[in-house]
Amino acid sequence: MYITSASNNIVKEILSLQNKKFRDELGLFSIEGKKQIDEIPAGWNIKYLIAVKDFENKIPNKNKVYFVPDTIFKKISSTVSPQGIMAVVEKKNFNINDIINIKDGLFVILDCLQDPGNLGTIIRSSAAFGVNGIFISKNSTDVYSSKVVRSAMGAIFKVPIVTECDVEEILKILKNKNITVYSLDIAAQKYISETDFKNSSAIIIGNEANGIEEKIINMADERIKIKMVKNMDSLNASVACSVALYEISKQKL
Repeated sequence: MYITSASNNIVKEILSLQNKKFRDELGLFSIEGKKQIDEIPAGWNIKYLIAVKDFENKIPNKNKVYFVPDTIFKKISSTVSPQGIMAVVEKKNFNINDIINIKDGLFVILDCLQDPGNLGTIIRSSAAFGVNGIFISKNSTDVYSSKVVRSAMGAIFKVPIVTECDVEEILKILKNKNITVYSLDIAAQKYISETDFKNSSAIIIGNEANGIEEKIINMADERIKIKMVKNMDSLNASVACSVALYEISKQKL
């Protein structure tokens, strides 16, 4: 199927997905690039693919494919150098109890994370180090924004993610399931390397500038920190999370 007009309803719908309001209303998000699209699992529904004509002989099943001129693809793309193929995917709703009902699980809680690059990197690291679920607070950046999806490099499909969370409620649910909650806190006395993560655990990562809210820290079972040289007092949020998950994965993987 071919689209030749920028005023086509499908083109308008894709453009609307650049706005969080419409991503939420339509329950859709877009992802660009053949490599990332190839990683979409069968359990996720692709509403349709949009591609330039160069891909016409490279896509075996063309039932949901709409081919557009380069000019229209550049209009709907969120990248400076478009790769010429895009998928519009239905969001997936995960049940919290289903996610945490796993033996010796590992979970990440993000409290007011603002930077899309950080969020995407954390999702990617979570997938790499065996995280069983990510819970993202209401006041964090949108996981389905193009910048987050792009920086996650397909990992958004590899780990269950629950968005718009009330962190206090999530912590109560986790504790009721006997999941130990740790806050990653530079002021902690205990190092990650000294902590036992063999049972079900959750780690809280805070805002890039302000860290974790005090009331959230007080709900954690323990405060832990990364061992660093003495003249360093902090790490980028995504780097800190990635290092922490690597340390924890030594016990779990």
